[in-house]
Amino acid sequence: MTKTSNLAPYSERVIPGLSFFFATLFVPTALYLIVLAFDDFWALFTFVTAEVAIVCLGLFAAPTLRLSKESLSIGKVEIPSQFVKSVMVIEASAQQSEKGPKLHPAAYVRFQVGVKGLLKVELNDPTDPTPYWLVSSRNPELVAKKFADLTS
Repeated sequence: MTKTSNLAPYSERVIPGLSFFFATLFVPTALYLIVLAFDDFWALFTFVTAEVAIVCLGLFAAPTLRLSKESLSIGKVEIPSQFVKSVMVIEASAQQSEKGPKLHPAAYVRFQVGVKGLLKVELNDPTDPTPYWLVSSRNPELVAKKFADLTS
């Protein structure tokens, strides 16, 4: 493996976890039971249509995490790498605290249902009041390592 392969940009689609797909069954099931009083065909049609719509919306709304030498972006939000102070992995035991009592009101957050990895991206932009980003990632260790490789 050469040094240039470590400097390749990183991109990850942060799709929802399995728990999201189980949770999506509740609304279509309720709709099914409501429409079942009128017609069983339309009840099944409503269930399938609602489930497909909810799953598609969840997948299309999933952000893409991109890291390159020039910038870091999550979804439509992007910041030049020069303003990124550090990228830290938040351990599982500290995630609840970071998402709750320790969360700064001006922080940018982008969580994804069912994704256990969490990154804290500290910023040093004097014109931006946002102190850090707290974002979900399926491979937080890899993102932090890639950032360290790109900035060194």
